[in-house]
Amino acid sequence: MPHRIEVFSASCPLCNKVVDEIEAGKCAGCQLIVYNLPESLELARNYGVRVVPTVIIDGEVKIEGPPDIPFDCSDETYAHFKERYPLTFQLAQPSTQLTILLISRQVNRTLTEILC
Repeated sequence: MPHRIEVFSASCPLCNKVVDEIEAGKCAGCQLIVYNLPESLELARNYGVRVVPTVIIDGEVKIEGPPDIPFDCSDETYAHFKERYPLTFQLAQPSTQLTILLISRQVNRTLTEILC
């Protein structure tokens, strides 16, 4: 089953090793995209990237550092990654995050005015 595999890298030896292992284990239908972290900071923030390498698979799996098993494009490997490394950080558009923050601040001000 083809997957979209996104890797956030800093071109360090560990990052290069993880990218090489994914390249060797992915099937022909998989799409591998490698982002250089300093050039992709906004996208990295949207995924909640904290370390390199970070691997995102289909927007559902987030592996920080090297995975615990070798990467190969199989249903069993994907199921393992999905169970072990679920992407729990919900993606939101930056404008949506700002809107929520502004609404939250306004609600807090209103409550403070009512209570004081």
